[in-house]
Amino acid sequence: MGRYLITEDRLQKAGAIAVLAGDGGVARTLEAVRLYQDGYAPRIVLTHQRLPQGYEALARLSITVPEERDIQWMVLKAMRIPATVVLQVSERADSTEREMVYLARLLKEHRIGTVILVTNRSHSTRASKILARVSGGRIAIISRPTRYDTFDPEGWWHSRADAKEVLAEYEKLLNYLVQSASASLTGWRKGGSDSAVPAEGTF
Repeated sequence: MGRYLITEDRLQKAGAIAVLAGDGGVARTLEAVRLYQDGYAPRIVLTHQRLPQGYEALARLSITVPEERDIQWMVLKAMRIPATVVLQVSERADSTEREMVYLARLLKEHRIGTVILVTNRSHSTRASKILARVSGGRIAIISRPTRYDTFDPEGWWHSRADAKEVLAEYEKLLNYLVQSASASLTGWRKGGSDSAVPAEGTF
C-alpha cells in the first residue's frame, strides 16, 4: 500500500530538475542540488505555493519571515548553485494539479521536453500522473523522490506521521482518479477530449 505511492524512475539526463513546492524548502531542494551537481540537468525549476495562513498579517505588521522560496534560495546559494541556472514559476498554486499546469507551461516556454520531478516519496506517484495528464504526454517525466525523505513504505503503519501521509495521499489520489475519469467521460460524450484539470484544492 505504501509502496504504490512511490514512483522512482531510473535516473538519466534531462532538460531540467523541477522542485515541487510544499515541503518547507529543504529536502526537495537538496535533492535537486545533488542531481544538478552530478550533471543530470543544466537547469533547476522552482514551483511556487500559496502563502501559508498568517503571512499577510505579518506583512501588515511589518514583520518579515522567510517563506518557502526564500529558504530554497538560501539552500541554493549555500550550495553555490548559480542563479542563472534557476527558473522560477511565478504563479502561486493552491493544489498539485494547478502547480503542474504552471510547471508544464514554463517547461513548454523554455522548450524543455524531459524533466526530473523532485518531490517527497509518498507524493511521487500522484505528482507524476498529474504532470503526465496536464502535459498531454508531451513531457518525458523522470520521477525522483528526495533521498532526504524518511517515509517508510514497508512499515508506514508504525509511524503516526507516515500513516497520516498514506491516508491523505490515497484520498487525494482517489479524488484525482475519479475526477480524471469523469472529465474523460464528459469529453467522450461531447465527441472530443476534455483537457480540464480536476480540482483538488490541496497539495
